[in-house]
Amino acid sequence: MEILLNDTYTLKDFGMICEPGHVNPLTPTFENKTIAIPGKHGLYNFGSEIRERVFQIPLIMIERDRTLMQHKMRDFISFLFDVYGKPKDIKLSFDYEPDKYYIVQCASQIDAERAINTGRMSIGLVAYNPHAYSQVYSDEITWGSEVITFQSSYLLGHSGSNGLVNITGATNLSVIVDGMAVKPVIEITGSATDLVISANGYTISLGTFTNASWVIDCETYTVIKDDAGTFISNFRDFILIPGDNNISITGTGISLLIRIKSRDKYI
Repeated sequence: MEILLNDTYTLKDFGMICEPGHVNPLTPTFENKTIAIPGKHGLYNFGSEIRERVFQIPLIMIERDRTLMQHKMRDFISFLFDVYGKPKDIKLSFDYEPDKYYIVQCASQIDAERAINTGRMSIGLVAYNPHAYSQVYSDEITWGSEVITFQSSYLLGHSGSNGLVNITGATNLSVIVDGMAVKPVIEITGSATDLVISANGYTISLGTFTNASWVIDCETYTVIKDDAGTFISNFRDFILIPGDNNISITGTGISLLIRIKSRDKYI
């Protein structure tokens, strides 16, 4: 088994290999919100909250020179921490699921067991955002992709979204979402009067603008217009659900380039 770190490094780059028996949990940890009422059987359930996901990766290094082994171990530890000595975010993906990644940090102290010619350690990595994400945006799922291949879980016929689309009037766009519900990023350039974007009962109203550029990030609740932060109402709950989403774009005087992009995410 091999893992890829920050799209660039493998364990072999640090002189290590992964031993059998790593832990990649199928679900994150979660907490059930319940309360017991005196005199009532059972518990009242107020739902669950998803917590972190923790990976345990057993590693081995084979190196006859003890000094060189220590140098390699320090190089690996330096990779896990930032210049201030704090655990840093690292992009992690597994070779048996190369189309998905997690953002992880070193979770706990790492103890190295040194023996003749070998060094062993088990590293704990924690994803505080426990979801797995697609390596590409939904409109980048195309034939010939070097990232999304036949090793990926996407089915034939998954068309993602339309990419950058030229719109000159009211229209509908289709965006296919795999996995869980997502909040997209909407990029717009051009002009329109009373522009409204609607999907799944949610709407975004941009009003009237001329030769403007917008970046609306529904996940981080940020809106940039012409390179400056601004505010619009009713966009925080704009959600795309699994399956085919019909996105309605209405208004007058529409002359736009629009891209609606998101990364599919999974439990």
